[in-house]
Amino acid sequence: MSLAHQLRQLLSSEIVADDPDTLAAHSGDKWFAAHQPEAVVFARSTEDVSRLLAFASREKIPVTARGGGFGYVGGCVPVKGGIALSLTRMNRIREISSADSVAVVEPGVLTADLKAAARAQKLFYPPDPASMKDCTIGGNVATNAGGPRCLKYGVTRNYVIGLEVVLAGGAVLRTG
Repeated sequence: MSLAHQLRQLLSSEIVADDPDTLAAHSGDKWFAAHQPEAVVFARSTEDVSRLLAFASREKIPVTARGGGFGYVGGCVPVKGGIALSLTRMNRIREISSADSVAVVEPGVLTADLKAAARAQKLFYPPDPASMKDCTIGGNVATNAGGPRCLKYGVTRNYVIGLEVVLAGGAVLRTG
């Protein structure tokens, strides 16, 4: 049984892809290295990620998470085939509290969308990587993205006060 077939049984056929075009599109980022995954999972929720990682850990299958794929560090390049975990469908801005100056967002939210939503609340989210119309908050956290304003206002880590993290075995950890 193929890996993609197993993943479809575990998760949903709607969020698992193994067609050549999708695999090629998830084989690298803006860096020169590329390795094609065996399957791509488009997670919709923390539960999807948890179930996937529990399975992959048990079966010893590498999983490489990716946001928009606009980094230059090779962080989203799959290892030894395995599974590319796309977080782009987890793209909701769950809450913006003007009183607390806090936004609760999913990892697939585009940086430009968060900046616009903050601005609509009369708030300012300073990190402004050049690829902000294409890069995601999850990718920004993974690479500690900055941009021209970082010299004055800091980088992504200066604006993260809590995370919901899925550990390799599938356990969910909440910080902050």
